[in-house]
Amino acid sequence: MKTLSDIENEKQDHINLEQMRSFGEYDISEDAIIVIVNSKPIIINICNILESLDFKKIHLCKEVNEGIDLFSKFINKDTSVQIIIDHESNKNIKKTIKEILEIQPGAKVLIMTSKKKSDPQIIKLVDYGITGIIRKPFVLEDFKEYLLYKGKNNQETNTEKDTEIDTEIIPSTFVQISLNKIKDVFKIDETEIETMIKNRQIITDKEIQEAACNRCNSTNISYTSKCPACKGINFRQQGLIEHYNCGEVYPKEGNYNTCPKCNKQIGSVGTNYREFSEYHVCSSCNDKFPRPLYEFTCLECGNTFIEKLASWKKSMNYKIQR
Repeated sequence: MKTLSDIENEKQDHINLEQMRSFGEYDISEDAIIVIVNSKPIIINICNILESLDFKKIHLCKEVNEGIDLFSKFINKDTSVQIIIDHESNKNIKKTIKEILEIQPGAKVLIMTSKKKSDPQIIKLVDYGITGIIRKPFVLEDFKEYLLYKGKNNQETNTEKDTEIDTEIIPSTFVQISLNKIKDVFKIDETEIETMIKNRQIITDKEIQEAACNRCNSTNISYTSKCPACKGINFRQQGLIEHYNCGEVYPKEGNYNTCPKCNKQIGSVGTNYREFSEYHVCSSCNDKFPRPLYEFTCLECGNTFIEKLASWKKSMNYKIQR
């Protein structure tokens, strides 16, 4: 039988180490949660949100089987850890939900999805026994509505030791960070920041400008990249070819020397066609665009806004001394 140490080592091969602070023991508590997801942007966003809700033990699993195995280790009589599953990256989510509920019938299972709550697929999942639905792009209120968490009341009782832990997270996690982020995300005051500079944990770099919430002016925000046309999230970075003779624009992949529209050889670059190296192609609507639409969510007040409506704040940027 595998020991907890064995499971811990295997799990670290599958998670985003940059996002994990520490795992500790597999104890059951309000501040522990399992997330099954294999998208790095989603991992970063959801970790930021869960940490803002005071979850201290965020167990990230890229593989479904790994997540279910870990979930089973948490079971202690009638108590279980909360679990969040990414709908889009799980091809057999009904089977996953069934396996979890067989282990613990009263399990708190939530799904992350870009589909509407009224979508027939989502309605069926509700019938299968999920506890709640977290919308994409993420809305802080969804997490607050469905998750059990300690919340702001716990933040008011933070001790001096908690503050010291926060300052240690920065050099161990980031390569660089702005003054705004240190204040807004980690709630570190001027005295602690001056100490970090004095101890050369952080080194002054240059002044930058960064996006902030247009409601509360906080830089503690996450973002989702979307297709500007259909607002979907299923797109990929892709080089493009524009064939001058027929005007066709198509992905640079496979046998791209033959135009898919006129079925002719495209000829010489610069003379008969040109290339676009940093474009994106949407898998849902086939739109082609140079830059995604960025939609932000404020982790302080829950406000959602697009990039052109963001506030912008100047801040000193710091490099991390390792």
